[in-house]
Amino acid sequence: MIGELVERWHRGWIAADGLTSEYRDGYLVVDVNRSRRKYEWVATDDAETGAMARIVAASGEPNWLSVPTNDPEKVVAEIEAAGLVVARPDETFMRCALAGHPLPDLHGGYAVEVTRNEVIGVRVLKDGEQAASGLMAVVGEDAVAHRIETAEAHRRRGLGSVVMGVLAREAVKDGAKTGLLFSSTEGVHLYRKLGWEKISDLVVARNDVSA
Repeated sequence: MIGELVERWHRGWIAADGLTSEYRDGYLVVDVNRSRRKYEWVATDDAETGAMARIVAASGEPNWLSVPTNDPEKVVAEIEAAGLVVARPDETFMRCALAGHPLPDLHGGYAVEVTRNEVIGVRVLKDGEQAASGLMAVVGEDAVAHRIETAEAHRRRGLGSVVMGVLAREAVKDGAKTGLLFSSTEGVHLYRKLGWEKISDLVVARNDVSA
């Protein structure tokens, strides 16, 4: 079950970020092509953690590994045993039925801007300056949220909720029914408040190779 959802999430992620992916020996690998993260390996079954971690650890390039799991302590132990550095041990894989997603009102002189190209983009502006933003890629009936951000000077004003609500509304127009995302520790509270539920824990690690 988790594996299928991970594959669906990954299709939205690469669409949102303009990336490509492939399967290497049955393992899902995304070509991130950044200086500190050349490839990201994504586990669709946490039973593969040890084998994948050893491959990532042996790479001569900066590689990362993301493992959705219901047993994060075991996954962390296997990752560390392979010689990887656990970068983010407590992230969360989440989903939400998008129909009826909350969309709070916007106050305080803020305005919303929506762009629609291959990916839905939402910006919250004040006096022409970006206060919050986010992306959502629709693939079939799934919509994957990506890069949900609020500028520090504009936090605690509900802008993240507005961004998510507008993204969900626009994604539903494109036929999306299910929202998927990988959440940072800081973001979980926001998403839960908006009705998103936990699918699993998420452990993210990297090898010790510099660019």
